[in-house]
Order: sequence, then structure tokens, then C-alpha cells
Amino acid sequence: MRTKNRELFLKMAVGAVVGLFLLDRMVVSPLIAHWGEQTLRIGELREKVERGRQLVEREEAIRERWAEMVKRDLADDVSAADSEVIKGVSRWASASGASFNSLNRDWRPHEEGYETYDCRATATGTQASLSRLLYEMEQDNLPARVEEVELTTRDKTGKQLLLTARFSFLRLTNLAATK
Repeated sequence: MRTKNRELFLKMAVGAVVGLFLLDRMVVSPLIAHWGEQTLRIGELREKVERGRQLVEREEAIRERWAEMVKRDLADDVSAADSEVIKGVSRWASASGASFNSLNRDWRPHEEGYETYDCRATATGTQASLSRLLYEMEQDNLPARVEEVELTTRDKTGKQLLLTARFSFLRLTNLAATK
């Protein structure tokens, strides 16, 4: 009788262990994984809601900044825009004391509704005049962005430098909804 009770007890223990194992694999583990995924998703959604709330709070400042960008935009006419760029480059050169050796320009349309007027220029001057030139480029009212700059020396003492720069100007083309 004792052996029979022991066998029954062992069978029930094995059944309970197998049942707990199956319960863990089929219910508990997937449920815990699902809760973890939901927690991550809720965190991402909270971040998006917070970003949206901040955008709504800053709406007026963003709209003012956009209006300023639209106002500083290059002219719609290609020749007028080219003239603005040439005047800006001349203004930078005279304010800095650097002299431009070459200026190559090219329009590039973008699918997102804007165009860039890409320029590649070389200028010579001292370290002070070329650094002032870069400052003038960045501080000007034209919508310019300095993309790339390379400095090389033109003499053995390093007093005369050659600046090769790539910069671009922005012209917004799809402004019907914002003007």
C-alpha cells in the first residue's frame, strides 16, 4: 500500500510540475512580455504627447520664427536671388578684408518644397580676416548656411591663408499656404 501511495504522490507531483511549467510557458511568460511591450509603448506615447504639448506651448514663437524665415527668404526671381547673393558676398568681403578669388553658384531643387543655392568659393586673407569672413557669413540676414570650410597656407610663414568654403542659401518655393 505504501508503494502505491508513493507512486500516486510522485505522479501528482510530476503532473503539478508539468502543469506549472505549461502555465508558465503559455500564460505567465507571454503576459509578462506583453506587459513589458505595453510599458514601452506607453512611455513612447507619453513622450510624443509631451513633445506635442511643448509644441502647442511654443506655437506663437515657432510661428514668429517661421514668419522671420519667410521674410528673409531669397527672392522668387532667379536673377534677383542671384543679385542678393552677390551683394551679400561683396558685403562679407568688404566687412572682413578678405578677397574672393572665385565663386561658383548652382541652384538645387529639393522635393520637400525648397531650393538651395549652393556656392563654392575661395578667398584669401589673414587668419583674422578669414575668421571675420566666416562670422559675417553666419551673421548676415541672408538665409545662408556654411556647409564646409578648408583653410590652407599660401606662404611659408602662414600669414596668408586660402579659404575654400561651400555654403548654401535657402529659397522656399511652396509658400502658398504660409503667405
